[in-house]
Amino acid sequence: MKKYSIQLITILALFTCMLEGCKIESEIYDKINPGVFPQNEEDVKALVSSSTYHVFSPWRIFAIATGYTIVSDIVTDHVENTWGWTTLYNSYEANDWHIDGDDRRNYDYISYLSAMTLCIDRIKDVGIHEELLERYIAEVKCGMGFLSFLLYDLYGPIPIPDLEILKDPLNEQILPRLSEEEMQQYIETHLLEAAEVLPYKYDAANYGRFTKGLANTLLLKFYMLTRQWDKAEAVGRELTRAEYGYELVPDYHSLFTLEGEINSETIFSSIAKAGVMEGQWHAHVLTADFPTPGDKTITKWGGYKITWPFYESYEANDKRKEKIYGEYTGTEGVEHSRLLDRDSGTQGLLYRGAVPVKYGFDGVVGEKCEIDMPIYRYADVITLLAEAIVRNGNQVTTEALNYLNQVRNRAGLPSYTFNEVNNVETFLDKILLERGHEFYLEGVRRQDLIRHGKFIEYAIQKAEFAGEPTAKIATQVDGVYKYERFPIPTKVIAEGKGIIKQNPGF
Repeated sequence: MKKYSIQLITILALFTCMLEGCKIESEIYDKINPGVFPQNEEDVKALVSSSTYHVFSPWRIFAIATGYTIVSDIVTDHVENTWGWTTLYNSYEANDWHIDGDDRRNYDYISYLSAMTLCIDRIKDVGIHEELLERYIAEVKCGMGFLSFLLYDLYGPIPIPDLEILKDPLNEQILPRLSEEEMQQYIETHLLEAAEVLPYKYDAANYGRFTKGLANTLLLKFYMLTRQWDKAEAVGRELTRAEYGYELVPDYHSLFTLEGEINSETIFSSIAKAGVMEGQWHAHVLTADFPTPGDKTITKWGGYKITWPFYESYEANDKRKEKIYGEYTGTEGVEHSRLLDRDSGTQGLLYRGAVPVKYGFDGVVGEKCEIDMPIYRYADVITLLAEAIVRNGNQVTTEALNYLNQVRNRAGLPSYTFNEVNNVETFLDKILLERGHEFYLEGVRRQDLIRHGKFIEYAIQKAEFAGEPTAKIATQVDGVYKYERFPIPTKVIAEGKGIIKQNPGF
C-alpha cells in the first residue's frame, strides 16, 4: 500500500479560489474568521497543506505537460516535442516562447507566495505546542523559498507583496518586481530560516513533508545559480553529513517506480496518488504503438522525446540509457528507429527522437500515473558539490572526482582517472555531460547549461540539427542573452500599467 501522510487533498472549501488563483489572494484573509479558524493543530495542518504543499503537486508547478520540469528541459538540447508547439527553435523564431501560452502557467503560481505569507500570520498565535508551531512555520518558509527560487530561475525577480499589503486588499496597489538583490535575499533568507528549524528527516508515515535536507538542497542550487561557489561548497558538504542519511540507491531505475518511492536518495518528490492527484508521464512520452504490459490500458500521446544527438552521446554500457528507446517494434509489428523514422510520415514516430520511458508501469491507468516524481536527489547534490569544489578552488581534486565517479559507477560505467580530467575545463565538461545523462527530463539541464555558458551554443546546435532557423537564438540585450529567461506573461505586463517591467528584449 502506498504510504501517503500529507493530506494535500484535505483542503477546506474556503480555499478553493485561492488554490485555483481565481481571486486576489489577499481577499482570502477576510473570508476566514480568525476567531473560528484556525484553532488547533488539525486546522493548522490543513491550512499549511492547502497554502504551501499543494502548489508542488503533479497538478500544479510539477505538472508533466506545462510545469517547471518540462518547461525547463524542453528549451534545452536534450528534449524535443513531436507536437511542435513548445520546441526551442519554433518558440524562438515564431512567438517568443509562447509568451501567453501554456508556459505562462508557472508564473501564475506566484499567488501561492501570498497564500503562504497569510498562512504564517494566521497560524502564529494558535495555541499549540511551541516547537510544533515553529516547525509548521518553517515548512511554510521552506515553501516560500522553494517556489520563489523556481520562479526566479525562470523569470528573474518577481513582485512579492508583504503582509501589510495583503491585509489591506481594498487598497489596490501595483507592485514592481523586486530588484535582483531583494529577490535573492528573499529566497536565501526563507530557506536559511527553514533549514534552521526543520528536521533532518521524517519517518515513513510523514513521507513528503519538507525537511532540512530539502531546504539545504534548494540553497545549494540557489548558490550554484547565483555563482556563489564558496557557499555552494559549504552547504553541499553539509548535505553529506550522516545525520541526513542520504546515499545513492544501487538501482537507478528503481527511483522511478511505485515500489521504490521511499528511498535513501530522493530528497523531495512531487507526490502522486491514484484517484487524488496523479501525474501524466506515460501519456506524454509513449508513442501510439509503443509496447506496454498487456494487462494495462495506457494512454499514449507521444509528445516528448530525447533528441537524437543527446541520445547518441550516452556511452554504450550506460544503464541509464536502458529506458530510453531509440528503436522498438510496435504493437502492430512495425519497426521504428532513427533510420526508419527519418521523416514525419505515418511511420515516423521517432522522427524527433527516442522515447524516454524512464518511469515504471505499475500504478499507471489510462493517462494517469501514481508514481511520485523525484524532484531533488542526492546524485544532484554530490555532482553539484563536485562542481562547486572545483570552481571554488579552481583545481580538480580527488574528492571532487570521487563524487563524479560514484554517479558513473552506479550507471555501470568505469571511473574517470585523474589523468583523464586533471584540468578544470575538462572536468567541468565531463560533469556537465554526466549530469545531463543522469537527470534527463528532471528539470536540471537548463540551469546547468546556463551556468556553464553553453545554453545558447547548444540551442543553436539543436536548431541546426532539426533544420530550423537560428537567427533569433543568439539575441543579446545589454550584453545578456535574451532567451536565458522566460518572458513575463502579457496580461501581467498590461495590468502592471508600466510598473511591472518585461524582461529585456520581449
